[in-house]
Parts: sequence; structure tokens; C-alpha cells
Amino acid sequence: MNVRISSLLSLCILLLLFAGCAGKRWSSPLLEDESIEIVQAIIAMQEKNISCQQSLDADALIFWKTPVAESAITGYLQLQSPSKTKFIVSNPLGMIVYAFASDGKTFQILDTSSRQHTRGNIRNLVIRKGIPLALTQVDWFAILTGHLPPVHTKDFKQISRDTTNQSIWVLLPQAQKSLTAYEQWVNIDLSQKILLGYLFLDENGNTIAEISYEDQGIESDGCHPKNKVTHISELPWGTEIKIELRDIRTDTQWDSSNFSLPVPKGYFRQLQP
Repeated sequence: MNVRISSLLSLCILLLLFAGCAGKRWSSPLLEDESIEIVQAIIAMQEKNISCQQSLDADALIFWKTPVAESAITGYLQLQSPSKTKFIVSNPLGMIVYAFASDGKTFQILDTSSRQHTRGNIRNLVIRKGIPLALTQVDWFAILTGHLPPVHTKDFKQISRDTTNQSIWVLLPQAQKSLTAYEQWVNIDLSQKILLGYLFLDENGNTIAEISYEDQGIESDGCHPKNKVTHISELPWGTEIKIELRDIRTDTQWDSSNFSLPVPKGYFRQLQP
């Protein structure tokens, strides 16, 4: 059981996404005078996002599907902007089976079957797992809530129209002190004022990850819907990952202690560089 959980968390919580090829999604960059109205609309969306609570908790269902197997796992998720995460898997009696927590720089894992508590550096962990470093340098709270990251519009690298519809593609700047070259694009439907998805490309133009949203219902509190489905597609070997958040709650402000996993008495402590 815990082997399966560990594998799924490595794929989904640590976002172990695979490389693929990206087709041409957008046309030539808009001229400055063409993009003025678009920029103003994006600013309005960002201001709305910033006014929302920057933390949440929810019941989370993670589905992982390949041509030869399907797996699913259910747990309790806490998120705080930009990338603080805690995910807890419990048994039917409510006892913790497996837990993962990260402040965006370090991680902790609690495995009750082996009575082991592991902690270490996120950057080194993703290198060992073969995960692109670019995916540790983005705002996963914004991604999983379907919001725009808090990037100043003057830092936009390119604004273009989609080649098949009236949506807009925006190339965002890299994270400060980024250790790898990558591109992060957002796809926006300005008519509905919603974010359609994210696209991540490596330095060679290959897809690191594509993220879209299946649930774009009216947000009950003006900020977050009660449910949100994030779909990760365009993966090799026919792999698909879906993260479904149910009963999203945004009325609690977390602090640093909420994203820590205390070491239970008698547990073996492992420190990974």
C-alpha cells in the first residue's frame, strides 16, 4: 500500500512530469499598441486574485492513468501561496498512513509503515527523481486554484493570440535566481475572465508539462470554487494525471507550523542532503 502511495506522491505531489513536444499554439507577438487593452484586462484579473485568500485546505483525489494501469489516492491537502504544501493519507480509522510536507525549499515525509521520518532539500530531491527544476520554481498555489501568478505585467515577455480561438497566450518571466532555462506560458480567456491553463517548455521547446482545468464553474465566494479539477496531460506513454479538489475551504490562514511534520517518538530520522 505505502509503496503505491510513495510512487503516486512522487509523480503527483512532486509533479514528476515528463518531456514531450509542443505544437505551435500562438501567432506572432502582438505590438505594444495592440496589447494595451489586453494588459488592462489581465491586471483586473490579477487584482481580483490578489484580493482572495492565499491559502486553502480541501479533500484531494489524485488519479494516475497509463495504458496499462490506473491508480487513485485520496487525502487531505493544505496549500499556501506560493508553494507550501501538506498532503496526508489516512486509513479508515483516521490514522496517518503517509504524509508529505514542503515549504517550497525543504521537504518532509512521514511513512508510518517503516516508522521513518525523512527530510531534505527539495532541489536535490527533484534532481534525484529526474524532475525538471523549473517545476520547483513556480507558484503551485496559483496553478492548482486556476489563478494567475502575481507577475507584474511590465515583465511579460510576449503576448500572442491563440491560433485556433480568441484566447490569449502570455509568456511569463522566469523565477528569480532560476538555475535552468524554461518558458512558462498562461492561456487566458479574456471574454470569460478565466485562466484556461499553463504550458511549460524547456530550453529546446519541448513540453515539460501542460495543465488545464476541467471544472470552470462559477466561484461560490468570488475567489475559489468549492471544487476544482486540474488535468495534467500531453505526457508520454499515454499517461494522464488528474488532481481533483473537493470541498475547498479558504477561511483559515496557515502559518509555518502547519507545513511541518513533527517526528513521532520512536521513529527513525533520515536526513537527505
